[in-house]
Amino acid sequence: MTTPARALPKVPAPFPPEFMALLHTLLARGARTTGAREEQERARRTVLSQSGTFVGHRPYVRGDDLRQLDWAAYARSGELFTKQLEEPDRRTATLLLDLSPRLLVGDPPRRLAMLRLAAIVGGLVLTRLDGLTVVAPGAGTQRVVNFFGAGALPLLLRHLEALPITTSPPTELLELVLARGVPPRVHWISDFAQPKAIERPLAALRRAGAKVTGWLPALATDREPPRSGYLRLADPATGDELVVPIDASFAAAVAEQLALLARQQLHLFAQAGAPLVRWPAPARDDFRPAAWLPIVAGSAR
Repeated sequence: MTTPARALPKVPAPFPPEFMALLHTLLARGARTTGAREEQERARRTVLSQSGTFVGHRPYVRGDDLRQLDWAAYARSGELFTKQLEEPDRRTATLLLDLSPRLLVGDPPRRLAMLRLAAIVGGLVLTRLDGLTVVAPGAGTQRVVNFFGAGALPLLLRHLEALPITTSPPTELLELVLARGVPPRVHWISDFAQPKAIERPLAALRRAGAKVTGWLPALATDREPPRSGYLRLADPATGDELVVPIDASFAAAVAEQLALLARQQLHLFAQAGAPLVRWPAPARDDFRPAAWLPIVAGSAR
């Protein structure tokens, strides 16, 4: 069920021109990292392979290999389509996104950091590998969408920007990820604020042999909550608000709970043999490459 937009805090446009310039810088840097060129060349050979089994078409995207165009389909329809081949060694990755209203809180809003992180990780996947599957539980017809080739980056960005703010049961997450077989590589972006809800999916992905990296866009308040002033609590579903005064004992209790949550998150990912990357989210207008380069290194894990 999608939460009513009237009750939700506003999130800035995720991909302004400054971010786009940063994104292209990071993707170029990622292609030059150790081993990335070999991965890219191997992926390119896979895409160009003609030995796979034909499984269907998709609309042509700029950057696709022209040898994969179906000219017979073009003659019939006047539109360009790329042939899809099912290949046993095709290299893909899955981007798993949390669309919960919880990610609207913070400064910058954690959802803003999530979308920009997803754009960078997804762009690196499209540059290095054959394809990307974006899984967004609760997003209706857009909950599972595939992208192929570096030329699909603009489509990926439009898709990310249009994703709704919504909640979904943990069972949907697991069903969507495993619906088309075991994904070889999963990048999971969330605040992981409900450890029990991620325990079963993580265990199932581990048993299935998937390689998972958890990404948590971390805010300064995750480590050091405010020690004075007032805390405004809002129910995103109803808009009801509660203002709580912050004193020393309240701040200490919040800090203790945040530390406990961090330990639980690390424990669950360690149990699954998966890294959890706590990426310090830059300010909303901070587009210095140095603040974003850790994503390039982390995406290669």
